[in-house]
This record gives sequence, C-alpha cells and structure tokens, in this order.
Amino acid sequence: MASGMQNRAIGLEIDTGTARVVELTGKVGAPNLANLGRITLPEGAVNEGLILQPDLVGAALKKLWQKAGFSKREVILGVSNQSVLVRHITIPKMPMAKIKNVIMYQAQEHLPIPLESVVLDYLVLGETAVSGNAEITLDVILVAAKRDMLENFLEALKIAQLEPLDIDVSSIVLISLLPQKAMRMTVALVNVANGQNSILVSAEGKPRLARLGLVKVNDLADNLGCPLDKISYTQAGDDSRSAEILANWIDNLAKEIRSSLTYYQDLPGSSRVEGILLSGRGALFRGIAEQLEEYLDLPVRNFNPLGIYAPAKRRLLRSDSDALEFAISTGLAIRGLEG
Repeated sequence: MASGMQNRAIGLEIDTGTARVVELTGKVGAPNLANLGRITLPEGAVNEGLILQPDLVGAALKKLWQKAGFSKREVILGVSNQSVLVRHITIPKMPMAKIKNVIMYQAQEHLPIPLESVVLDYLVLGETAVSGNAEITLDVILVAAKRDMLENFLEALKIAQLEPLDIDVSSIVLISLLPQKAMRMTVALVNVANGQNSILVSAEGKPRLARLGLVKVNDLADNLGCPLDKISYTQAGDDSRSAEILANWIDNLAKEIRSSLTYYQDLPGSSRVEGILLSGRGALFRGIAEQLEEYLDLPVRNFNPLGIYAPAKRRLLRSDSDALEFAISTGLAIRGLEG
C-alpha cells in the first residue's frame, strides 16, 4: 500500500484516448474532492489498457499537471489490461509471517507465465472454514503484472516527472468506493471505459471475481464513424441507424456481463448477485442502464462516488453525470488516503 499520503492523494487512470486524475483530501470515511482533470491522449498512444508510446503519454500528463494545477506529483497509478492476471486462490491458515513465502511458492501453479517475467502482489481477503472438518483456509487474491508492460507506464510517468507511490489493479479499487449497504451485498461493478470494460464481483465488500471484457466505447465510436473524443452521449441513438448501433453495442456488453456472472454463480460458495453498479464513460449513453436491466433481469444503477464527496466542486465537471468517468481514478485516490 502507498504511504506518505494520509491527508492528500492523487489517483491516475490512463485509458485509450484519455487520462483521468482525481485529487482527494481528508480521511477515507470523509474524503473531499480537491481537484480533478483529464486530457486527450494522441491516437495510438494507449490501446486496451496498454501504453504503446510512453513519450506521447508522458508529454500529455506533463501538460495536464501544468493545466490543472495538481498539488503533488506523487500518484496512485491504476493498471488493468491483458498483461495483469488476477487469480483467487486458497491456502491453509498460517502465521502472517509465513504467508508471503507460501503464496510466492504456489504462484506458479496458478499462472501460465514464468514468475521471473512478472511482478507479484497479493491481498488476503479473510478466512473460510472447510465444511466437514476443522481446517481453516485463507482466501487470497493473487495479482501478477508483466514487467515489460509496467516499464512503459513507469517511463511515461518519468517523462511527466511524476512518481508512482503505488500501483493498483484498476477494477479492484472500485470496492473501496462502495456505500455501506452495498458492502453487505453481492454486487457486480461494471466500468465501461474507452479501451475496455472491467467486471468485478464484490461479495460483502470482498473481490470474488475480476474480469476484463472486449466491449468498449472505442468500438461504439468506430461503428458510429465518430472520433473517440467527439462521441456524444445525447446524440448517440437520435436517428434509426445510430440507435440500432447503440442497441447492438449495449446488447454485446450485456452478453459479456452475463457470461461473467454465470461463471461466478457456478463457483463453489458463490452468493446470488443482487445488482449491478455501472460506471465509466460508457455509463453515460442514453438507455444503457435500462437495456442492461431488461437483459440481465437485475437492477442496474449508475455508480457516481463523487456525487457525495464534493458538491462544492461541481464546477470541475461538465455535469453531475460526468463524474461517472472518474470512478476508477477516485477509487485509486481513496486507496492513497488509506495509507
């Protein structure tokens, strides 16, 4: 976890075509929005969560810091792409001092790539009593990020003169934003960004399934023949052609979500998913919550954590719903406040 940012933290999300930043102050239970900003990234610089041209991304981030006036250059960086592997594993209960060595020893059994090619991290979720005997196991989230992928992120930050205090899996940080009611439920957090979508199942505030999807805003923009940074949330669907394109895009997203939820429900000990919390740029398109709700037969609600953090800072947003884009960068900033 990050250190040195107990009273102020900055979360950075780097998406296809856009970088988003949120700066929070205060405490985890009572954060305040100090600043936020975003900047358009050059076409081809980032694709599906991977930085392909660190020099262009670094230059854009440097410009964003100058324009928005963020108070610090230390950031909590979010990473989520096909080069980040997330696995749910169990190990026998043991003293905390021994857990790291055991997890690292067992990691190769759960990962399809050589351990020397990745950076490993883990999170102990809690204990589970094994039915029929006295054995107790530990539930663990294992994260492996490819080193060559991370090097491009670090190079971009270096060019922008930024320092990563910590690197987190973007989708998992959304759990830190859940209200108390949702922390007692099983919910799916779906973030639909420009370059990918992420599906995270949270059961009583613990991550139980993390998946990346292929349906993304970039595809919708291509199908509509519209530049990614110019796509309109209010106009998409205005005529019969665009309405059909939008409906098909939402339908494909619904199928991906259903596939992940079906997989989760088939896991031993899984609980019934009670609803979906929708965030990201894709959540802004008209009719998306209603169409997903009809297809999945589950309640779907927009997930806007900034709505309760900072009513006084709405001047930083184009609209209240605009805050849906900043869910991941907000979650990263909250992780920074955690210390």
